[in-house]
Amino acid sequence: MTSHLHRNLILRLCLGAILIASALGVAVYYYELEKIDEAIVDSVTAEARAFAPEAARHAPLREMTSPSDLARDLETFLGQHRNLSEGSFIVAELYDTDRDKVAEAVLPGSEWVERSLKSNKHQFPKGDSTWYIKRNIDDRLFIQALTPLRGEAGELLGYFEGVYEVSPRRMAEISDLLTTTLSMVILSVLATALLLYPIIRTQNRGLIALSQELLHANIQTLEVLGSAIAKRDSDTHTHNFRVTIYAVRLAEMAGMAQNEIRELIKGSFLHDVGKIAISDAILLKPASLDESEFAIMKTHVAHGVDIVRRSSWLAEAAKIVEAHHEKFDGSGYPRRLKGDDIPLGARIFAIADVFDALTSARPYKKAFGLEETLAIMGQGAGSHFDPSLLTIFAKLAPKLHTDYGGREDPSVEDAARILTQPYFEVA
Repeated sequence: MTSHLHRNLILRLCLGAILIASALGVAVYYYELEKIDEAIVDSVTAEARAFAPEAARHAPLREMTSPSDLARDLETFLGQHRNLSEGSFIVAELYDTDRDKVAEAVLPGSEWVERSLKSNKHQFPKGDSTWYIKRNIDDRLFIQALTPLRGEAGELLGYFEGVYEVSPRRMAEISDLLTTTLSMVILSVLATALLLYPIIRTQNRGLIALSQELLHANIQTLEVLGSAIAKRDSDTHTHNFRVTIYAVRLAEMAGMAQNEIRELIKGSFLHDVGKIAISDAILLKPASLDESEFAIMKTHVAHGVDIVRRSSWLAEAAKIVEAHHEKFDGSGYPRRLKGDDIPLGARIFAIADVFDALTSARPYKKAFGLEETLAIMGQGAGSHFDPSLLTIFAKLAPKLHTDYGGREDPSVEDAARILTQPYFEVA
């Protein structure tokens, strides 16, 4: 069980680390990408504004009489600022203060880039900001930017628009930076998960130990309470352990769900807990009960349900406690339930309880043999017992009778504890 919990802890930590690393990785990726974009755009803006002195020589641009001179200056500017290691402008256009184009230049061999980007509608920025868009063409990154040019006195000279190609080297550096950053984020998250594992495991070990102690205490309370009622009823407490073994074996063969078997186990120990409210004069009366006495005896069911429902842990026994005296034909009590309306656990318990009563010695009777017991119970098929369950139990009965029938020794208790333990393990 502990190893199962540790596997679950490792799985959940790994899953959590993967989810956190993925989410954080995406966030960091876009954050770093935004920072890189800002750095590149700042470089692009600074390089574009380096043309301001040349633009000032031709100012005012809207009144310029020799645009060819300005175009040559643009071509010269592109050539002089060619930077293969970082990146540079390959297309440049100049606009006057009225936003009319007055000159343009394209580096030889870059005409196709200009044609590819002509469909992009630029926007003239407000103030001193820079408008830009990014385009990836054939695995090459281009930035189309438009920024204002100002003179020494801060006056607006015009606008510079250009296509800036980021160099392969700079692209590789960006890729390496992103990869390194993401790797550090992922490794940090995984390292944190690894550091948390022994801490959480230590804490879990303490919680598991405490949970197991509480569970064992609850189970012991279950056994002690059931034994106390059995002794008050002039019965041996081993009866509860035998009945539990018979009931669980039948439930397993009948395909009962694990949580329902746990309810059945609790109910097997506490089925008669309500008898604590019945007076000794009635409970221990050696002769048959009269009608009024039997009516009082039957109230032990309601008392039992009231008792177990006062505890959230014992409340699972309520179905068995309430219906363990119901009969398959509807002649039982207290609700006269019939057939499948009787909870499955209660139908199983009825068979186990009667089987143990018949095969165990009492002060007023001897123990019946296996064949005689099954014959007697067979007469109650369809009336007292669920016939399909009784058929299944008849196949189990020989071995159960051999191993546990009427026995009072502590090994029966040990066998019951071993059998029921898996149904009460800490989840």
